[in-house]
Amino acid sequence: MNKETEFVTIYLMAESEDVAVHLATALVKERLVACANVQSGTRSIYEWDGIIQLDNEITVFMKTVARKVDAAIERIKEMHSYEVPCITVAPIVAANPAYLEWVRRQTDDE
Repeated sequence: MNKETEFVTIYLMAESEDVAVHLATALVKERLVACANVQSGTRSIYEWDGIIQLDNEITVFMKTVARKVDAAIERIKEMHSYEVPCITVAPIVAANPAYLEWVRRQTDDE
């Protein structure tokens, strides 16, 4: 993770809304992320164990600061129901400054 980018979005997939909400709630409570958006209705197509899978999944977007990414990824992996969860991170290159300040405050360790 390029630590020069202060704000990022963590993207992940979950097998159900319950799993997604559980993950998101835990990370917000632990101040690893400021907030999360849980969206149903994602159709995922991929190969697993030599079989093409067509699954309905839940998409989760979490906003945080770069310094929390490694801990957030480890926590997601600990709690996730998948053997190999999809977890990616993208920099936030522009945003409402007031929103970014809120993200910073929500992820402070104090």
